Amino acid sequence: MAYTETVLITGKVTMAFIMDFVKTANDFTSYIIVEVDGKRLNAKSLLSMGRLTGHFGPITIIATGPDGENAANHLKQLCAGVQKKSV
Repeated sequence: MAYTETVLITGKVTMAFIMDFVKTANDFTSYIIVEVDGKRLNAKSLLSMGRLTGHFGPITIIATGPDGENAANHLKQLCAGVQKKSV
């Protein structure tokens, strides 16, 4: 079963955030992708996620696997934490 969370990014995405996001995604066994502007990015790949640098707006996190719900929720909270810091 796939678990989906949509997050609104209100500030520009930094490389430091991307590194934290990828590191956290790799803590889970689920397959995790991020959809943004019609593109699908591998959340466990720094090279793939690097395409988000400078992005702002909505992103969708999709996690499929045994810990998918936990992964999607945790990554959503990570994004929310960044929003609080940037405001």
